Amino acid sequence: TPAMWMGEGGTIPFMAMVGAKYPQAQFLITGVLGPHSNAHGPNEFLHLDYVKRLTACVADVLTAHAAR
Repeated sequence: TPAMWMGEGGTIPFMAMVGAKYPQAQFLITGVLGPHSNAHGPNEFLHLDYVKRLTACVADVLTAHAAR
């Protein structure tokens, strides 16, 4: 059987538990690892241009939230 790509993530079930524990809290959940990032492997890869854009996006969200 040939290998194939599969999406996965443990954060969403974990965040459901945290959200149940803290129902008034707000969370911003982002994904920074793509299908070729080799998550948790010895050759894990993080695309720095993407991270810079994500950081700017989070800054915009926080700025908008503070202005409410």
